[in-house]
Amino acid sequence: MSPPSHPVLQQLPPLDKSSSRFHDQLSDILHKEEFKICVPGLQDDDLMWLVEYLDKVRRHIDSCSSLMLA
Repeated sequence: MSPPSHPVLQQLPPLDKSSSRFHDQLSDILHKEEFKICVPGLQDDDLMWLVEYLDKVRRHIDSCSSLMLA
């Protein structure tokens, strides 16, 4: 996955599953007004990057949830 070109997307934390602050950092950025404003105007490449990024986050959360239920 190539890095995004949009400056707001560049603020998203790397997908470091070992970081204890990852979810807090991600939540902070996703709740910023500048993030909410930038999403509708994203170019195709950055939009695809964001979809892939969020899908990887979702899969990580799903895998963590299934481990906790086991």
